[in-house]
Amino acid sequence: MDKGKDRERQARYRYTTEIQQMMFVFGEVQDPLPETTMLIEDIVRSQVIEIIVLAAAQAQRRGSRFLAAEDFIFLIRHDRIKVMRLREYLSWKDVRKRVKDREDAGDDIIDDANADKPDRAAKVKVKLSWEIANVFSENIVDDDDEDDEDTLDAQSDSLKRLKDADEVTKQMTRDEYVHYSECRQASFTFRKNKRFREWANMSAYLDTKLNDEIIDILGFLTFEMVSTITETALHIKRDLEKAANDAICVVDSTSKRSVGDAGASSTTTTGVAATAEPADTQAKRQRIGDSSRSADISLFSGPPTARTPVAVQHVQEAFRRLQRAPQSIRNFKGGLTRTRVSLI
Repeated sequence: MDKGKDRERQARYRYTTEIQQMMFVFGEVQDPLPETTMLIEDIVRSQVIEIIVLAAAQAQRRGSRFLAAEDFIFLIRHDRIKVMRLREYLSWKDVRKRVKDREDAGDDIIDDANADKPDRAAKVKVKLSWEIANVFSENIVDDDDEDDEDTLDAQSDSLKRLKDADEVTKQMTRDEYVHYSECRQASFTFRKNKRFREWANMSAYLDTKLNDEIIDILGFLTFEMVSTITETALHIKRDLEKAANDAICVVDSTSKRSVGDAGASSTTTTGVAATAEPADTQAKRQRIGDSSRSADISLFSGPPTARTPVAVQHVQEAFRRLQRAPQSIRNFKGGLTRTRVSLI
């Protein structure tokens, strides 16, 4: 019976290892809880299905049977930083593809006349149909070399991620850094297109087969989903731990104040009998009382900086906060209605 459950779990949850590696890169402990990774995989699967359905509807509005990259970018158009990072990712992907095609064709031989000039491949700019600059057939001013505000924001976000990764890996050993580098390469789609299609059950929602570019876009978005969920869950976990520590400090200070008041009253009632006790005896009793109050800290207790993994309730709270998007009121008669799922 247990073997059947394990087999069914393995068939349903196919990206447990990849999600564990991604969570470790984003700040989680090296071995997250299995139930946490399974919950994140369920959330990511539901988000992927929602994205595919919405992108198919957007392609139908365009009058096309096939999905394009702009259909997916249109769904995340409100997050300008993510849009710029995705466009940069697609541009460099096209550059790598062209270089690989040239190497396979044997065009890597450079003439002596052009040997002093570096062989640079130009990036391809992904154009979006709803942008005003792309409405006109001719561009009056070529602003490709100018970094606009969105590009600068995307670059600052990338620099922030690199800085966070540098802080995480600063105290790592060589073996730990090698493992961290391998975890950074975790992906839902890299050399796993067939598994990803079966995992998302795309044949049930689409009549056509998605090309490799669309699969790469979905892989980029799933990586961002795991990043957002993990970082939000870690933030919630830190807030709850801080609130619990503050509550413990308040209780300790209150108990110490009550004990001090009781000691002062007993001193006034005993009078001369209390002063007859030697000073070293009073100091010893005070040390014993302090050690009894801090009995939770001992020589063999674990380090205070030991981290605990993210629990299921932290991920659930993170998903709840990420779904708190303002939605228009359409049900004026009352009752229950199905709200739209907010994309992470």
